[in-house]
Amino acid sequence: MSEASVLGLYRHILKAAKYFPSKKKLSIIREIKAEFKANKDLTDPDRVAHCRVLAERGLSDLEAYVPAGGRPEGGLGSSMGLGGLGGDINITLKGATTQ
Repeated sequence: MSEASVLGLYRHILKAAKYFPSKKKLSIIREIKAEFKANKDLTDPDRVAHCRVLAERGLSDLEAYVPAGGRPEGGLGSSMGLGGLGGDINITLKGATTQ
């Protein structure tokens, strides 16, 4: 796993955590930073993969609180993963019409 991809994941988690609706938001952000710092020197591929899965799951959970227009770019729910649809989707429901 590249250092850049881990750094990107870290940044996305921190951005998403800013929207978490809790009085403990700042302590949660400190915990995230401490966890990444504690694991920055991991070399065991299985352990690294496990930590990455946990981080991605955490990001997915945090993104539930990000407002529609405030989604961190490149996050799991970004337009990158939606086939280039972008963040704005308009749905129109129309009844039967006669022509």
